[in-house]
Amino acid sequence: MKMSKLGYFSEFLLFPPLVLLATLLAFCSSNPPQPAIWVLVYGIGLFGWTFIEYLLHRVLFHHAPVFSQIHERHHRSPLDLIGTPAWVSVLLGVITVAIPSWAAFGFGLATAATAGLVTGYLWYVFVHYATHYWRLRKNSYLYRARLRHARHHHLSNGGNFGVTTGVWDHVFGTALEGRTSKA
Repeated sequence: MKMSKLGYFSEFLLFPPLVLLATLLAFCSSNPPQPAIWVLVYGIGLFGWTFIEYLLHRVLFHHAPVFSQIHERHHRSPLDLIGTPAWVSVLLGVITVAIPSWAAFGFGLATAATAGLVTGYLWYVFVHYATHYWRLRKNSYLYRARLRHARHHHLSNGGNFGVTTGVWDHVFGTALEGRTSKA
């Protein structure tokens, strides 16, 4: 769905306070998590996001009926702000991540995993926006992300599904680096 700039970035206003509140509640509970364990689980959630990002882009955005149609609009008009409304992201995050994590790990560690995933997701939104709109310093991380993402848009939409990292494209053989024609 085409969005306003406020709508596109509203998750940056919504998610951090929710994660901060949940984290404060976890540490103020009668059974708070150990800080070192919490940080470790946060890191696992952050790294886990990169895999989820890859799977969402590869499977959902390119093969699921409704999502692939929306994503195809992004490929046709990459400068349009096309995304998911914040309330949908929050609802999906609570149903698919937060609640199952709370059931599996308890509230304290679930907040860590969820905070890591949310941080990764917000980083993805930021990087994706920057790769399309910003003037980037050559050889910077964002410049390399732009090149990787541009190959996905212009060489083949069958590869380079990772926006924040190309790790999973290399693991699953979908990296387009060095290729010069449509695959």
